[in-house]
Order: sequence, then structure tokens, then C-alpha cells
Amino acid sequence: MKTSLLAMLVAGAATLSYGALQAAEVTLVDDQMGLSKSSVFDDPSPEVINYPEGFDAAPISPAYSGAPPQIPHNIDDYLPINAQKNKCTNCHEKPARIGQKKIRHIPTPMPESHYYKAEDGSLKRSDTRYVCVQCHAPQAEVKDLIGNTFNQ
Repeated sequence: MKTSLLAMLVAGAATLSYGALQAAEVTLVDDQMGLSKSSVFDDPSPEVINYPEGFDAAPISPAYSGAPPQIPHNIDDYLPINAQKNKCTNCHEKPARIGQKKIRHIPTPMPESHYYKAEDGSLKRSDTRYVCVQCHAPQAEVKDLIGNTFNQ
């Protein structure tokens, strides 16, 4: 029994060492690692984005049907947006205005999908909808950094 176990261990060690000696060094060239034909270390620099000034920019058409609306103003002063700090709700958490006609210079209320109905029937903001920039982005006319045929 000991002899057969020892023989199996020696055979296994010999097989592993033979395989290790036969393995060739694998070299990956950085411009062959991804879908892009350029080096993974190339960092394309996008143009500086100039956001519209003020709060009355004309909305840009959505990228596709059902896309969340873009934010028509700069949000630099509102960041970071998280569960503890969300300045967006100061202007947009107006459940009483849901369904009313959009009025120029009056912030659009968050849609009903961002709320839940409390036991008393009132709308309360959902705790899962506090990172606004997860779906909504500040709007700006910018060129695609890479090609996009999604909506063609």
C-alpha cells in the first residue's frame, strides 16, 4: 500500500515538473488585450464639457425612448449625491406637482416611480432612488468618445 502511494506521488510530481518545463512564456501585447485596437494604456482625453449656465437650458432629446431625462443645469455644487446628502430633492421633491403641466423656470417634480405610497396614502420618496446621477446625467452637446451604433 505504501509502495503504490509513493509510486503515485512520484509519478504525479514527475508529470507536474515535466509540464512546467514544457510551458512556454505567454506574452500579451497591450494593444491585443481588449476590443479596441489601441493600447490599453492610451487614455483618450475628451474635450472640456461646457454645461449650460443657469437653470433654463433647453432640454436635449433623450438618447432613446424611455431614457431618463438629462439634467439641464450644472450640478458641480450638488455633489456628492448620496443617501445622506442630496440637494436635488430640495427643488424636485414635490409630490403634489406630479402630473401637472411643466412650467418654465419651475423645477420638474420627481415622477411617481420615485415614491412609494405610505399607509396614510401620501407619497414618500423611495429609499432606493437617492443617487440621481445613477440614471440622470447633466446635459451637454458632446461628441462620442468612441463610436456608438446603439440607437441607429
